[in-house]
Amino acid sequence: MALAACIVPLSASAEPSTDAEGMPIIYLRGDFGNNNWGIQNAYRFTRSGNVYSLTINSSNAIGNCKFKISDDEWIFNLGADVDVNSPQYVNGIRNGKNMRTNGLKDAVISFTYNPDNTNATIKFVVDGVEPSLDIPPVSGLSGSLPVLYINVYTNEDKVALNNEVISKDLSHKNYFEYADYWLDLNGCKWLEELGAESVGSSDKPLPLQIKARGNWTRIGFAKKPFKLKLDKKQSLLGLSKSKHFAILAHADDTYGYLRNFTGFNLAHRIGLPWSPSAQPVEVVINGDYRGIYFLTESIRVDEDRVNITELNDNETDSKLVSGGYIVELDNYDEPDINQIRMDEAGCVSGQHYDPLRITFDTPEEYSEIQRMFITDQFTAINDAVGRNDDKLWSYLDLDDAARYYLVQEITSHVESYHGSTYLFRDYGDGQKWHFSPVWDFGNAFNGRTDDFLYNCDPFGNTWIPSMRVNDKFNAKVRETWLWFMQNKYSGIEDDINEFASRVQAAAQADYQRWRNDPVPAGGQNVADNRDMSGKASAAISHLRKKTDWLKGEFGDYTRGTYSEPARDTTPAAPLPSYVATGITDVEEIDIDTPAEYFNLQGLKVARPVPGEIYILRKGSKSAKIVF
Repeated sequence: MALAACIVPLSASAEPSTDAEGMPIIYLRGDFGNNNWGIQNAYRFTRSGNVYSLTINSSNAIGNCKFKISDDEWIFNLGADVDVNSPQYVNGIRNGKNMRTNGLKDAVISFTYNPDNTNATIKFVVDGVEPSLDIPPVSGLSGSLPVLYINVYTNEDKVALNNEVISKDLSHKNYFEYADYWLDLNGCKWLEELGAESVGSSDKPLPLQIKARGNWTRIGFAKKPFKLKLDKKQSLLGLSKSKHFAILAHADDTYGYLRNFTGFNLAHRIGLPWSPSAQPVEVVINGDYRGIYFLTESIRVDEDRVNITELNDNETDSKLVSGGYIVELDNYDEPDINQIRMDEAGCVSGQHYDPLRITFDTPEEYSEIQRMFITDQFTAINDAVGRNDDKLWSYLDLDDAARYYLVQEITSHVESYHGSTYLFRDYGDGQKWHFSPVWDFGNAFNGRTDDFLYNCDPFGNTWIPSMRVNDKFNAKVRETWLWFMQNKYSGIEDDINEFASRVQAAAQADYQRWRNDPVPAGGQNVADNRDMSGKASAAISHLRKKTDWLKGEFGDYTRGTYSEPARDTTPAAPLPSYVATGITDVEEIDIDTPAEYFNLQGLKVARPVPGEIYILRKGSKSAKIVF
């Protein structure tokens, strides 16, 4: 069957034809059996504003064919790899594949033209029936965990779902901007005891942006991790209130999702400055059950997260560029604008030395003076590591370095110090860099239980082999180990068993969801974690063997009494000459001095000096005031 009995193409011009108002003239163009995809007036769309529509009836009925929507020069064209035989919305993609039909005799085809958009939602009204937003009934849920529902749409009209977000081949990291969500607590008593509540509802969903995150976990698995950006701050499942969360898939975690759980748990117990928390959920996207995920606090500068002064992108004021910063020791080359690279220094022969990649996290963009400051700071740290020089501890906080290392070593996390290793520095003179927060424990439990992690890794671990020959670091590690194991470690096994019990049913449902699903090219199957009891036993066995071995290396904590070590008092390295100091912090003003004052959001600043810079702080936020 042809689109019409006889097609006579109109003459084409060098540029797309436009109407009297300068809008493109659009046609339905089809495969008519002789590869004639020409244009004709019977299939020209009419226009009202920026809405184009075409009526199909007995005079121009469509038979069995392929078709697209285009101007005469194919500069604007919409396609989609779909069959259209019934009322529906179609996500038309610019330069997309052909649409197909077995025949349309009574239909109205319409879409809204926007020259700035890549896609457009095409509406097909067939036999007088309007399409409806088709979200299929959800099947596969275990019903044992909270459920996070997310719908992603093709545009702001929210009349058609965008299923690219659930494609196994999704690889980009661009936000899907047209989305909403609701979170059903689903009667989970243990979360209610934390003060958690349901958020939104199917009738009143809340705005959301969502994008894929991660590296290998994003491209190697059909079950992908995502970054969420809410429209406003929410406390989800008892986690800290924020707009920013991640839902981590742990598709590669063959230890029953226990790698991150154990690492985060130990980091909280040992008292690092801030460590993320996570809660298990089941996730449904566009009506499709996606299995068990872990709603996780993202690394952010915030009063309830990394509580440091928030620094602007591209800050040029020399009095402000000392902080705060969050950076990542990365294992991927990023564009030069987002990363500083240098050769890793070391003082241990036979070790694999990585390129040292310092990737910008917060702020995300550096001015020339910010880049200079970070380069100088990490050059000084790197040189001190390479020389086994105690000057290192004037740049790095010794206590947090020891605590961070112990968490990585106890979990035998062989990829630590290779990627996803974060450090932060607060604003001001007298500050140091802190190893914190912990993040990705994707290779925990992979090292031997009778050796150090850096002797078991296939990757190369930045700095830590050389730090481990430093006497001051080793002394701090030993005294922190004795205190931690005697006073804070106990209870981790109970936490693991309780976690395994809570997610058991959802782990079974996750396996059923993914066991027969195709994987991306060159990718892997989603981990099978049906036996959560066995996975918990394996993790606990590993921890017992590793801590027993470390007891022989760092000391027997069962003998004697050990209190928390005193913090190291090594003075911080002075700021470089190009970073100015002398900023007055209004939190330290003496308000009893009888004098004139300015009231800055309730904080009194006595006798401000003309021309002097003051910093007004409120939690992690700050503002610069010049009098």
